[in-house]
Amino acid sequence: MDAAKMNTWAIPLLDIGVPAGFPSPAADYVENRINVNDFLIKHPESTFIIRCTGDSMINAFIPPQAYLIVDKSLTAKNGDIVLAVVNGEFTVKYLVKNDHKCWLRAANSKFKDLEITPEMNMSVWGVVTSIIANPNELRNVCFG
Repeated sequence: MDAAKMNTWAIPLLDIGVPAGFPSPAADYVENRINVNDFLIKHPESTFIIRCTGDSMINAFIPPQAYLIVDKSLTAKNGDIVLAVVNGEFTVKYLVKNDHKCWLRAANSKFKDLEITPEMNMSVWGVVTSIIANPNELRNVCFG
């Protein structure tokens, strides 16, 4: 899709730091509007959104049903959250690597690290740059 033809959505920007404590009348601080595309997408031609399923990344604030903004133009670095394909299956995990080995690591202790071996067919499709999630979906993590 041509980046110039993408729909844009400008919303008010409250350019203040918001403490998770005492409330403040934020309407007095409306500075301007931001284009959400410009704010979240740096490389429109190589960026896409994918919906996540499962809870393997819940402790990275990625609940089931979250939408992930993935940029294919970025080179994945150690510690990045990546969209990978392992033996034909998509997965979202942390990329962990050193000079000798590479793993995909979940952000949930219920899941084991997946060590990438030479026998596996693994490729990184892109780096997750933003997470769009309903905070109510994280409620079960915090309150059971």
